[in-house]
Amino acid sequence: MNSNLLDFVLTNLRRRDRSWVEVAKATGVPYDTLKKIANGVTPNPGVRHVQALADYFVSKTPAAQDTNAQQRAEQGAAHG
Repeated sequence: MNSNLLDFVLTNLRRRDRSWVEVAKATGVPYDTLKKIANGVTPNPGVRHVQALADYFVSKTPAAQDTNAQQRAEQGAAHG
C-alpha cells in the first residue's frame, strides 16, 4: 500500500474536522475499523478502506468543492 495515501488518511482522521461517525457513514468503512485505523491498532489496513477514506477526504477539500460547483454550473448552463 502507498504509505503516502495512508498518511493522508491518518492526518485527516486525526484532525477531527468531521466526526468519525459521519466519515464512517459517508465512506461505508465501519466505525470500529475507522477507529482502529486512526488509532494505529490496525497498522496495515486494507486498501479498500484506505482508498474509500482518501476519496472522501479529497472530495471534502475546498479545491474539490470549488471544482464540483463549477462542473455543476457548467452542466446547468449546457442543459439550460
